[in-house]
Amino acid sequence: MATKGKVRGIIANLVIVEADGPVLQNEICFIKLDKIDLMAEVIKVYGKNAYVQVFESTRGLKVGEEVRFEGHMLEVSLGPGLLSKNFDGLENDLDTMEGIFLNRGEYTPALDDKKLWAFKPVAKAGDTVTAGSWIGEVEENEMPHRIMVPFTYDDT
Repeated sequence: MATKGKVRGIIANLVIVEADGPVLQNEICFIKLDKIDLMAEVIKVYGKNAYVQVFESTRGLKVGEEVRFEGHMLEVSLGPGLLSKNFDGLENDLDTMEGIFLNRGEYTPALDDKKLWAFKPVAKAGDTVTAGSWIGEVEENEMPHRIMVPFTYDDT
């Protein structure tokens, strides 16, 4: 069961959350503000309190708001398409936003999962591959991107 919590204190973008279960330092959580989920990262755990840094404005946030912990740390997507775009620190695609800022609670996908890339295989049928093995490459802006077997791959 995912850990949940309640906001107990707010100091600008530092929010103190009382958690109902285990929380890890650097874990990502979302704070419910009306119909918006504000992304935050746990920067300190003290007893059942998690001190979280919210990545956007906390204006309007109140004590008692619900918090959902994700059980994982901040992640980024890797793959072809990264060299052709502009990103903020959370890997939001700045080229897709309207105006100067992203709207609160909106996050954009880093990679276009509909775009097809020309894949040049390096591994051949019958080759033994393990986590981290190169299996091919794609080219973006005249630069090759090597494609690897995911590190989470387990062939056992």
